[in-house]
Amino acid sequence: MAGNNGVNPQQNGPARQPGKAGGERTPRRIVLLTADEQSAVGEVLVELRGDDVTGKRLHAEIQKQAAAHPGRVVAAEWLGNLGWTRFLWCKK
Repeated sequence: MAGNNGVNPQQNGPARQPGKAGGERTPRRIVLLTADEQSAVGEVLVELRGDDVTGKRLHAEIQKQAAAHPGRVVAAEWLGNLGWTRFLWCKK
């Protein structure tokens, strides 16, 4: 069988990521971008780790940072195997 598509056949759910303790959440950060959604990171505004990583906290924080930087694009990124990956952005 070639690969498992991220599913653990013994538990019928997502496979555990190697090197992560059970329950440990992937770090997230809110960044200020230099221009549009595809531009480089200009500044890291907030970094969330451990128990601070929740969807509710992330969404509240990105709204707060967007309001604090009107006309600028802020984005949320998560730390994966290949580095920081952008998955959400906001501009107010």
